Amino acid sequence: MSDPNDCEICGRKLRTAKSRARRRGPVCDAKTRPVPAALPGLAGRGGPALQDGPDLLDEDDQP
Repeated sequence: MSDPNDCEICGRKLRTAKSRARRRGPVCDAKTRPVPAALPGLAGRGGPALQDGPDLLDEDDQP
């Protein structure tokens, strides 16, 4: 088992209590932290947040 004062990713010595609690340094933690998934309908992806799509029903099919 590795030394609890060493980063579990790169093996460097951990300097802060927070890093020792995570068992990885800030650089390795940032590299391995999961990236949040983009949610559909959010602005900033090439268009307005809420766009109207095509109607699925023809005019003849509507009640």
